[in-house]
Amino acid sequence: MTHLNFKQVPVLVTGATGKVGRHLVQALVDVGAQVAILTRSIERARTLWPAARIDYRLGDLGEPSSVEAALLGIEIVFHLASYSPTAAEANIYAAPAHWKVSAEGTRNLMDAVLTKGIRRLVYLSSVKVMGDAAGAGNLPADETWSPAPTSLYGRAKLEAERRVLAAGNGTDLHVCVLRLPMVYGLQGQGNIDRLIEAVARHRFPPWPRIYNRRSAIHVKDAVRAAQLAAWHPRAAGQIYLVTDSDTYSTRWLYEQTRLALGMPIPRWAIPAWMMKVAAIAGSLGEKLSGRAMPLTLAGLDKLTGNAWFNSEKLQKELGFLPQHHLQQEITLMASTYRQGRGNTSD
Repeated sequence: MTHLNFKQVPVLVTGATGKVGRHLVQALVDVGAQVAILTRSIERARTLWPAARIDYRLGDLGEPSSVEAALLGIEIVFHLASYSPTAAEANIYAAPAHWKVSAEGTRNLMDAVLTKGIRRLVYLSSVKVMGDAAGAGNLPADETWSPAPTSLYGRAKLEAERRVLAAGNGTDLHVCVLRLPMVYGLQGQGNIDRLIEAVARHRFPPWPRIYNRRSAIHVKDAVRAAQLAAWHPRAAGQIYLVTDSDTYSTRWLYEQTRLALGMPIPRWAIPAWMMKVAAIAGSLGEKLSGRAMPLTLAGLDKLTGNAWFNSEKLQKELGFLPQHHLQQEITLMASTYRQGRGNTSD
C-alpha cells in the first residue's frame, strides 16, 4: 500500500474524536485523503485538528437521517464509533449505551451504506467479542475461535461485526473487521500511560512475579492496518486480529516502567495471595457502594491473566508487519512523562 491510494479519496470516519479515531483522522489527512467525520459536536471536534482541512458533518448514529446525510459523496468509511463510559461507571463493559451505539448505531450505518453507494468499509472492533476465555490459556487465540462474549460491550461489538459482514455478503461492498487488543501509544490516554503515572507516583506496588501473556498493538500500527484493510483485495469479507506479535506480562511492564523512569526494581514483590485479598475487598466495596474501586477481582484477573492473540493471518494475507513494539515505546512514554511532570525517582 502506498500513500497515493488515499490521495483525494473522500473518506468518512465515525468515532473520530476517540482515542484511536483521532490518530486515524490525522493519518488520513497526512496522506491527502478528503476527510469527513461524523460528530455530535462540531465545535469540540474542531479543537482536535485546528489546522487541518476536515469536513465536519453533524450527526448521530442513533439518527438514521443524519447518517444518510453524512455519507453523501463518500467512498470509504472507517467505522470506529463506540460508547466511552465515564470514570464513575463501576463496570465499564456493562453500560447499556454500548448496545445503543455499537449494535443499533452500526445497524443504522450499514442500512445507509447500502443505499449510498459506499465502496469500502472497515470496522475497528475489539478482542472482547471473543470472550474472556479467548487467549486465556497456554496458546494464543486466532480468528477461528468461536466468539463467546462475556460482557454487554462484547455482545454489542459482535452484533456490529455481524451487521458489517452481512452487508458485504453478496454485494460489491468491500468490508473488513479488525479486532484490536490493548492499544498503546495514545499520548497519555491508554492503560500503559496510566501505569507509568502510577509507578512514578509510587501508587503501583511491587507486582507479584507472575508472567502472564497479553497482546497489544501500537495505535499507529492499528491505523496502518485499517488503511491496508480498506484497499487490499484479500481483506474483503474478512476478520483479522491485529497485534504487534509480542506478548507482555504485567510484571514485565512494571519492571520496564521503573527502569525507564530511572527507578530501581525492588528486591521484593507483593505475594499474589495478598493481591487477591485486596481484590476481594475491592469487589465487595464496589458492590455495596456502586462506585469504582482501585482493585477488584475482575481487575486483578485482567492484570494477572492471559489475553494472548495470534495475528499471523493479517501478516500472511495482507503482508502487514508491525513497526512498533512496547519495549521501545515504554522508554519514549516514560521520557515524555518525566518531561511533563518532572523527574521522578525513589
